[in-house]
Amino acid sequence: MNSLKLSEESRGRLVEHVLESESNALNLWMEEPSLVSEAVRDEDLLRRLAEDPVLFSLLILGYPPTDYQKELLRCRSKRLLVRWPRQSGKTRGLAIYAIWFSVFHARNTTLIVGPSRRQSMIVGDLIHMYLDGIPRRIRRALVRKKLRTTIYFRNGSRIVMLPNSENLLRGYTAHLIIVDEAAFFDNDESIFQHVLTPMLATTDGAMIVSSTPWGKNTLFYRFNMDDDWTKLHITWREAKRAGVYKGEFLKEIEKTRKTLPLTYRMEYEAEFVEEVDTWLTQDILAKVCRGALEYIPFEKKADGRFYLGVDLGERVDHSVVAAIQKKGGDLNLVHIHRFPLKTSLASVMGYVKTLRDRWSRIHAVYIDNTKHGDYIIQDFHEAGVPESKGVTFTQNTKQEMAQLLKQRMAEGVFHMPFDRETLDELNVERYELTKTGKITLSHPYGTHDDRFWALALAVLAAETAPPPPSIPIARTI
Repeated sequence: MNSLKLSEESRGRLVEHVLESESNALNLWMEEPSLVSEAVRDEDLLRRLAEDPVLFSLLILGYPPTDYQKELLRCRSKRLLVRWPRQSGKTRGLAIYAIWFSVFHARNTTLIVGPSRRQSMIVGDLIHMYLDGIPRRIRRALVRKKLRTTIYFRNGSRIVMLPNSENLLRGYTAHLIIVDEAAFFDNDESIFQHVLTPMLATTDGAMIVSSTPWGKNTLFYRFNMDDDWTKLHITWREAKRAGVYKGEFLKEIEKTRKTLPLTYRMEYEAEFVEEVDTWLTQDILAKVCRGALEYIPFEKKADGRFYLGVDLGERVDHSVVAAIQKKGGDLNLVHIHRFPLKTSLASVMGYVKTLRDRWSRIHAVYIDNTKHGDYIIQDFHEAGVPESKGVTFTQNTKQEMAQLLKQRMAEGVFHMPFDRETLDELNVERYELTKTGKITLSHPYGTHDDRFWALALAVLAAETAPPPPSIPIARTI
């Protein structure tokens, strides 16, 4: 759309109209983007936009913030904690704040840091989306170049998306650092004290730290107990009042409250809570996440020493395939796939066979054959997976597998990417000590533990399968 040229008097009336109400600012972005470009030529309006990120969000980005997002956007604390329930708009608020800060603070660097590159790019993708929605003339005046992980502004500022990796983070001087899902940083003490905080020393910059409540042996928990931090904490009720939660989602919250009270308090009340009989505690799970570790996609070829665990379900339980890569003494979860309910066993076999063909090399595949007996292992062999071995789940074998998995996590041997769905499922497993000294494991009604057992099988395979045959070294004459 071609921009309109307004006289100073007409532009003044347009600016007055914009400033009369938030709805006027939003409607102008929605209905007449060319007039937005004309309005921002007014110096008084530019000053207001620089002072008020809420007005910036409405008029330039076309997004109406909720009341609690407005509080975030207008907060000027140098140390800010954000603890909101899931799906309440936290990521949107952080993305908008990063854009506004970069536009009105020349030659500044904003870092978006997550427990993995994928997590930091969730914020980054929203930043890209909002920038793409800015009226074209304004966008071209603001943005110089957009890359996947770095955005350069014409005023010399930039936004950089990075994973929790000391090697990748070192070397930056920052003016604003936004840390997302901070409770899942395995090296939180070191990364905050020796890397992130020193970045702000010469700039007197600000840090915004957000996360789902997860574990009390974390720096994020201690920040929440520290009076030096400004805290923004809301529950699902504020999101409901703002119209963010509606219909089916509210029914899901009520269902969770009745059947999974722990999950309800953590996910929707944003409280720090955990059951005393949890087998893999939140503190243990938070420390296994590695920022530089990413899943290997199903369609990609890969080299290494791989071990698979396959938990078979069909109607009530899911089938899950988990893959461990053994590197030196480390066990890295590099692939996990949960099949939809009622997926045929033939499809699971085909999936495993394809991985075997693409990856060099899978040394062992341990399969839960409790329900299906030895014939299912024979089927895997005939399907082209001769490395398959059956494991029958008994109280003893389940206890041994669960203890091995927990031990390797506690020792710092087992690592995985930040994957909230898998972490949540690993955290639901419960244990009970019987009178005979045995441990029984179970999961609450309404939850699943298929990923847990697939992972336990994969770790068992990596630890107990016979070593791969050595490759002869050719003699040099």
